[in-house]
Amino acid sequence: MSKNIIKDEWIANYMTHDDAIHKRDIDPYSDSPFRIYKEMSSKRKGRYFELLFEEYCDNMGWKVEDPKNTDHDTMINGKKVEVKGSLLWGTDGSHFRWQQIRPAQDYEVIVFLAIYPNRIEFHAATKEDVSKFVQTPNEDGFFIHNQHGGKTKNSGTFFLDGFPQDFPFMTSLDTLLCN
Repeated sequence: MSKNIIKDEWIANYMTHDDAIHKRDIDPYSDSPFRIYKEMSSKRKGRYFELLFEEYCDNMGWKVEDPKNTDHDTMINGKKVEVKGSLLWGTDGSHFRWQQIRPAQDYEVIVFLAIYPNRIEFHAATKEDVSKFVQTPNEDGFFIHNQHGGKTKNSGTFFLDGFPQDFPFMTSLDTLLCN
């Protein structure tokens, strides 16, 4: 028998094997405390993102109230707030994707949770700024942020792909929720 082997009973001692078992090469959340959110259904995930945001605001001493209607998720310091969250997309964590952005709904501020494997960042924007950005067609007349029905018409539902720094309208929560 060859001496140049790895037996099955030895493989558990190899870090490379452990990386393969835990999918560290394809899942940036494999060892993250935020992995639980990645594994949730979209609806459940959205609800937990709202709750995390509300709890954060409560911990900051901000006034958290129930929404006035179903067009927004919560009220923070008297402002109607819609919450959108995203974990990294793609096997290489190439971007975030915030979905179901609906400018026709009744809210003033949209909060974006960027959930990295080692932290959650909160970013805010006015409804007006986000609406203008997603509803403006490109030079070819296409609605490139349109979520449904193709790019040739404004469906009323949009998405953003990228990182917070890619969107100049994203700012700190304090700027929009504490004035």
